[in-house]
Amino acid sequence: MIRDHDLIFSEGQVLTASAASTDVVDLSKAGDAVGGQELYLVVRVGTVLDSTEEDAVLQISIESDSDVGFATAKVVLAKSDLIAEAACTANTIIWKIKLPPGLKQFLRVYYAVTVHNFTTGTIDAFLTPDVNIA
Repeated sequence: MIRDHDLIFSEGQVLTASAASTDVVDLSKAGDAVGGQELYLVVRVGTVLDSTEEDAVLQISIESDSDVGFATAKVVLAKSDLIAEAACTANTIIWKIKLPPGLKQFLRVYYAVTVHNFTTGTIDAFLTPDVNIA
């Protein structure tokens, strides 16, 4: 699997409540990393996402905007299904999707946590041209 530093949204990001990815991908700076090839968003749990109530729910979205602060014309390109806490085990890919059309200059991932917040856990998210990720 190819992982380019310019295409990483989250790397070991602690996720307890709803939050945007720690990094934003600037497609104008990604250059050869993007280069006209199809890219896939991969979201992977690093360390288990856990809540005290055992019923937290996660929904992930990929967002795009022409403003790095996502304050002008944010577009939600795609959303995952609701992901139950029980599925958020360590080293598990919980969402994998081909980037949809409609990309603006900046991309980020948004993690919406509902019902109860997580108390522990980390998450990784990145773009890759390698669709065969186990």
